[in-house]
Amino acid sequence: MTAKLLESNSKRTARDNSRGNGDSKAQELIVDRLATLSNLVNRGLARLYSVRFGLTISDWRVLTVISRYPGVSSNAICELAAMDKVRVSRAVSRLLESGRIERRSDERDRRRAKLFATEDGLDIHAQVVPVARAYEAKLVAALSDREAHLLDHLLGTLESAANGIAREGFGMAVGLDLKAPAKRR
Repeated sequence: MTAKLLESNSKRTARDNSRGNGDSKAQELIVDRLATLSNLVNRGLARLYSVRFGLTISDWRVLTVISRYPGVSSNAICELAAMDKVRVSRAVSRLLESGRIERRSDERDRRRAKLFATEDGLDIHAQVVPVARAYEAKLVAALSDREAHLLDHLLGTLESAANGIAREGFGMAVGLDLKAPAKRR
């Protein structure tokens, strides 16, 4: 299947190049490569987290934020984990139902809820961290120490840039007129 997909992509690239769309770099957009890498890593971790710990990737990310920032709100989790509200809401519901987190009312503002990891949630978190670190170590083993440090630095730089673009608004950041209709071919 993968070979057929690669062959199909190769034929499509050749066809696009013959039409004058010869921007081969467009086939290698870094954002697409990062998304693909993220999906590959998540797929591997998702199976492990599900089978061994009964967690989804979203559950794990939410539990991690709550463990790091006790009393955090769902909205803050969205920001801290760069996750959409629907995924956070579903993960919070599953974690509440499984008893891994608990919700408490904010004493200053009863409309606001604070989320805390339970003992079970903290125990699961403590079990998952070494597994996640082992997966990361195996992945990063393909890099030299210098490359690993450079990757860490570059990822930090890209995260800062992406946060800046998100705050500014992508369309404005690249000078797009968001009110103009898209061009059709």
